[in-house]
Amino acid sequence: MARSTGPERRRKGRLRLPQTIRVRPSEPHGSEFDEILPTLNTARDSVYFASKNEFYTVGMRLFITYPYSEGHGSLNREYLGKVVRIDDLGHDRRGIAVEILMPIYLGGKETQR
Repeated sequence: MARSTGPERRRKGRLRLPQTIRVRPSEPHGSEFDEILPTLNTARDSVYFASKNEFYTVGMRLFITYPYSEGHGSLNREYLGKVVRIDDLGHDRRGIAVEILMPIYLGGKETQR
């Protein structure tokens, strides 16, 4: 899907430095997955990544752990997000744009994995 070359509509700038994220659906609906992927770009309120997973749909709610690390003592922040756009990147890859809706806290503390 080609993007228009008109004026930039984003309110915030994008960081094009890849960061590792963990993505999984927030609602069980038959397509369970848990992916650890690099981002293509990020902003304060959104992430964009490529996946070969065909289960993403516009409007789907996701748990996004951003940034994600498996290192001992890592503070992995978890957020609730919503898929707002899906682009065809070719070679069976899809670009997934996710709006970050809110952080997720359990028991008054940030989620730690």
